[in-house]
Amino acid sequence: MLAAIAAIEPLPDEPDPHWNDESFWLNVAYRLLGLADVARLRKLRPAVRLILERACYGDPGETMRGLRQVFEGIYDPDWDLLGDEYLAVARAERLGTRMWAMAGLMVLDDPRALPMFRASLREDPEAISLYAKTGLKRLGEAV
Repeated sequence: MLAAIAAIEPLPDEPDPHWNDESFWLNVAYRLLGLADVARLRKLRPAVRLILERACYGDPGETMRGLRQVFEGIYDPDWDLLGDEYLAVARAERLGTRMWAMAGLMVLDDPRALPMFRASLREDPEAISLYAKTGLKRLGEAV
């Protein structure tokens, strides 16, 4: 299972023309999403980081936003451990990885995320820093 996820190349950013190709959706994007759902059913924790490392920057067809529920299903009820996963990649080089780690951190209300949220406000595109702003507000910090 982990090898199958690792074999998938990181998904291109949303503006990439691959997202206009039905075969890309069927053979790559839906494959990753399907494997993610199987990982959720199996509670396969090492899959979370692999999936985050392959998530695209953006949300083509509103498909990436469901990853958070996959990750929550894998870690439920160990939210601190899920937070560890997000924190480990929240400042990753890939924007897609960063985006979906921030989206997950936003709802965990984990004070350990404060430095990540602050860094996001300084360094990230608005599509990512919006998650950081919401996370800061949820933790009671003025933005």
